[in-house]
Amino acid sequence: MTTKGAAAKLTSDLPAVPRHEEVDLLIRQAAKRLHLGAFHLLELIREAIDTNVHQHFGFADATAYLLDRTGLTARTIYRQLAILDGLRALPPGDLEEAKGVLAELGSHRAAILAPALEKEPADWRDWAALARQGTEEALQEAVSSVLGLKARGKAGAPGEAFLRAILAKMPPERHAQITWVFTEMAQLGDPTSPWSPIAVFLQLVTFGEQELGAQGIYREGKAKGENT
Repeated sequence: MTTKGAAAKLTSDLPAVPRHEEVDLLIRQAAKRLHLGAFHLLELIREAIDTNVHQHFGFADATAYLLDRTGLTARTIYRQLAILDGLRALPPGDLEEAKGVLAELGSHRAAILAPALEKEPADWRDWAALARQGTEEALQEAVSSVLGLKARGKAGAPGEAFLRAILAKMPPERHAQITWVFTEMAQLGDPTSPWSPIAVFLQLVTFGEQELGAQGIYREGKAKGENT
């Protein structure tokens, strides 16, 4: 019997793989290839944002430009960019391996994981293992913990429930940014008694009104130069 014939006989003796299992495997393989290919697009999107490409084509801002050029939603674009930023924090030698791992996780888990990669880049394999093995809820709780956030439903200092309520409504990829802003702005108060999240929110509203005033937009009945 020839080698080719022997191989054919061996193959014919193997049990047939059920079609549903074959389809499932093919979907997961195709999804991984899709996610891997998306990283090149994300690099270009990040460059377009950083270099204000939209200004050369008459768009009001980068988001409007990207919505037009990619056909993606803003939520999808910025979720994917959060994943890219997480990857960029990793050791350069680990980047290609990490891309493959995150592609297998899928965009939703990878977006939840991204802030932890930025916070603890050296431990990215441990984080990836947690993302792969645990539930999304367990992953989110672990990431929240490393970012200094309390799990939902747990008691905390005044205003923490307010911040948790805000984060619960926000895309996971924005949690790290929002938390950082609230943490840093809390220090604008008395160093011995930092502002609560509610106080920070009110200050953000004040900043917003000041920015509108700079654009010549004022609240009805509010005179120029009035602070509140």
